[in-house]
Amino acid sequence: MLKKAVLLAVILLAYSTTRAEEPQSAKSAFQSYIAALETRFDQQNASAQNFLSIDQQAARQHQIPIHQIKTPQVEGGTIEDWIGGAFLPGATLDQVLKIDQDYARYVTYYAPEIVQARVLSHQGNHFQVFYRLKKHKVVTVVLDTIHNIDFLPLASDRYAVRSRSVSVREVRDAGEADERVLPEGEGLGFLWAMNSYWRVQQRDGGVYIECEVVTLARSIPMGMGALLRPTIESFASESLTNTLKEKVGAVLPAARQ
Repeated sequence: MLKKAVLLAVILLAYSTTRAEEPQSAKSAFQSYIAALETRFDQQNASAQNFLSIDQQAARQHQIPIHQIKTPQVEGGTIEDWIGGAFLPGATLDQVLKIDQDYARYVTYYAPEIVQARVLSHQGNHFQVFYRLKKHKVVTVVLDTIHNIDFLPLASDRYAVRSRSVSVREVRDAGEADERVLPEGEGLGFLWAMNSYWRVQQRDGGVYIECEVVTLARSIPMGMGALLRPTIESFASESLTNTLKEKVGAVLPAARQ
């Protein structure tokens, strides 16, 4: 317990002595990275043969392959890019889509990371959704996020989803009487932006789901990489792994009915 308390104190001290606000340089670098990424996705979505990037054989063996994609160094920030996927035997595209758009039950499907979820607006294939996220990795961070989510029907056997964060705000003392939502870009800076890109394809007697998550966080202070990098990386890598596992668990019971 003492060791954990000391570690927490060191982390908080490291972050309190560095710039708290999100620098424009990091935001611009993230936007440039996303623009290039989405150009690649447009090409990938147009090809049924090259639609998926994951190891399909591993996915069919009930594994959840996940790996990190190398990202450029950015001034004042850290970009993380992770991709993973899974196979849902016996499932159909409609069953997966139903779970994808069932935002009212996200707190059940994706607990304990998603604490609250609600649709702010919905028109056709476009949703704007609010999430309250809770992440624990040495420290506990609670975030209020808003995402623009677009479902892209591509063919009878596949669709894609693009979820872009438009607001990420840290919550201090969440659930307490003195709860306070900080302005964007302030706080510990473990997450400033998070985009998710899904590809869903029905084939081989089931449905493949694939997701690439790209996050922006603050830069790691010199000498603090061993302590802080696992927390920053976990927002993308652990969230992706957990989301894939939880989506499989949400869809497969319906697929067996």
